[in-house]
Amino acid sequence: MQFSSQFRVWLGALLMALAPACDQAAACKEKPECKKQGQCSADERGLCHVGSNDDCKTSELCQKEGKCKQQQAACQALGDDDCASSEVCKQQKRCNAYQGSCVNLSTALHAECAEKCTSEGLCAKKGEACVALSRQHCAGTSDEKPEKDSPCARLGLCVAEGGRCVAGSSADCQKSAACKERAECSADGGRGVASAEACKQSSACANDGRCSVVDGKCAALGNTDCRKSARCKLEGNCTAKDGACIAASSADCQASSVCQKVKRCLAKDGACVSSGGGKGGPGSSGPPDKARSTSMEGLAL
Repeated sequence: MQFSSQFRVWLGALLMALAPACDQAAACKEKPECKKQGQCSADERGLCHVGSNDDCKTSELCQKEGKCKQQQAACQALGDDDCASSEVCKQQKRCNAYQGSCVNLSTALHAECAEKCTSEGLCAKKGEACVALSRQHCAGTSDEKPEKDSPCARLGLCVAEGGRCVAGSSADCQKSAACKERAECSADGGRGVASAEACKQSSACANDGRCSVVDGKCAALGNTDCRKSARCKLEGNCTAKDGACIAASSADCQASSVCQKVKRCLAKDGACVSSGGGKGGPGSSGPPDKARSTSMEGLAL
């Protein structure tokens, strides 16, 4: 076959242009960065980079850290299958792919979520949100006993589900402060709820008169329960209103300890106050808070 002189010149130039690229690709495969980081391909400028999943699969990053797939010019762990056979999975239990790396979900905490981690159990960053990914996040620790400020210890929300902490069992609820203080001891729909019988037997009933159940919470529905409560005797909170016991009249206050001992004998805004309108003196607390602790500490007069 005969080629024109012009075609031979063009073909020669093409081969000369391809030769350096081929040489550079071969050179990339010989460099330590290929074996270690998967930088085995050459780009159009002749620079070594991660060009394919195959580059990653032969790298130490894949073997050791489960970073076996190419994404954004780097080797990353994009699925749990990437992590499953890695050294970090076998030796450190980091077997779940998360944001490009293999992690142990029971120990993965992100600094961006510190504010919500303890109080809500939302400890790991996922997209733009902080979420709960494990029981540790909900309990605030990997120890058997959860941290006292965690949603697990406070509310019995000990199971991570759908990125949030929920009540997975009544057993979790029964260990919580909400069970002890507010009779919310049974798991229902992912939260701890109280039963009518539990409310009657609870300190919420004895202390605050919240002896009935409304929407899974103990509430004061009648004056009779309020008048039997410790806060009626101490603070004059003897009348039921909006699910709580309050000091609704001066008559409520006048039979209470705060009237007899510190002269807070007039009802104002749901609390007993002095004739000058003040709430000073021992036991001062202002209008009752439905959600406050039922502890009687500090109320003895």
